[in-house]
Amino acid sequence: MRFLSIKTRVTIYFTLMMLLIVGLVLGTILIAGRGVISGSAEGTLIDAVHDEIDDIEYKDGYLDLDELDFHRHNVYIQVYGADGALIGGAGMSVFAGSDSFRNGEIRPVTMEGEEYFVYDLFVPDDYGGVWLRGVTAADNNFSAARVITILALILLPVLVVITAVIGWFIARHAFKPVRQITDTVDAINDGADLTARIGLLRGRDEIHRLAATFDRMFDRLERSFDAEKRFASDASHELRTPVAIILAECEYARQNAKTAEDYAESLEVVERQGRRMNGIINQLLSITRLDQGTQRISREEADFSELAGVVTDETARASGKSLAVTKDIRPGIRAEIDVGLMTRLVQNLVENACKYTPEGGAVRVSLDAEGGKLRLTVADTGIGISKRDLPHIYERFWQADPSRGADKGSGLGLAMVKQIAEAHGGTLSVVSEPGQGSEFTFTMDCRN
Repeated sequence: MRFLSIKTRVTIYFTLMMLLIVGLVLGTILIAGRGVISGSAEGTLIDAVHDEIDDIEYKDGYLDLDELDFHRHNVYIQVYGADGALIGGAGMSVFAGSDSFRNGEIRPVTMEGEEYFVYDLFVPDDYGGVWLRGVTAADNNFSAARVITILALILLPVLVVITAVIGWFIARHAFKPVRQITDTVDAINDGADLTARIGLLRGRDEIHRLAATFDRMFDRLERSFDAEKRFASDASHELRTPVAIILAECEYARQNAKTAEDYAESLEVVERQGRRMNGIINQLLSITRLDQGTQRISREEADFSELAGVVTDETARASGKSLAVTKDIRPGIRAEIDVGLMTRLVQNLVENACKYTPEGGAVRVSLDAEGGKLRLTVADTGIGISKRDLPHIYERFWQADPSRGADKGSGLGLAMVKQIAEAHGGTLSVVSEPGQGSEFTFTMDCRN
């Protein structure tokens, strides 16, 4: 059985179960029928005699016996004249009291040691009438056990076949989703197409829940493989330049450096590129973890106002530029946030504003809350972003060439900001004009 398909096994079990049920029902009927065989014999006797009434006909004044059925259902029929003389029939006619008739009465008699029932019926007519006598064995089981046996022999195989066919179709329909699951898994395995899905309609049974679980697993696998490929592609793309610079600088130092100052200058270049590589790798890992959902957001109620103020001050100082940084932060705004991720969001927005604002420019950070929503705005008077470039600013490694100079970034900051905002159920928007500056706005739910 273990080598058969589940569909076949279910069909076999279903058929055997129905076979057992039918057998039990028929057996119960047969056992219960034994107690009513006697009554069934009497009923069969009466029915057989009464059925002959309509067949009594006369031709030219003589009784026509051709239409009469003298033996049916194990009942022997005899025809007597009104005077008690035998006219015709079948079966034994001699028994104690055979010469007396009792109209409409069933009586038991004994013939040759066997028990019988006798039923007499007088049928009046224009010629004086006739007596119909029916004789049958007391254990005549034609109407009960025999009929049941015949029906069982006919119906049982039919029921088994019908049950097997219906069971097969039921099993086929019930396990159709399983076949769909198998086909989808095989298609993914053979063709490495992680975009394939089972796609069953919603259902509450175990198979539909299993299919939904598989689809969720395929979603995670696809995200994981995509994130892996994207990480490898992004890393190889972005690390190529600093690695090339490091190798070139090492080669230059080996061939041209003469003094300690020359070596120190080359080491400074190597260190700067190494730090840049470290920052790129850390950002890539953070974005990849957010993509895969492996970096859990550990929310806690925190003072967003204090966080925004502290991060703004630290980031502005770290920029090393002479900028007019102003803060308009409403105190006491609290929200459920991941402090580490939200610190990075504020830091990246302020860092971008400082990076692309020339010396002497202005950066303004404002925070307010209204209607259960906080609104963080970081505005600058920097070089701005063209309308053509605005749709691409959240793409990884995208950089608008006119807006990047020697202080070139990795192109990952805004992509990470957007992911952090969405992970907190917030939104991020931007308004910018070339030469006029940019204004980034982050909103999310808060306690105020």
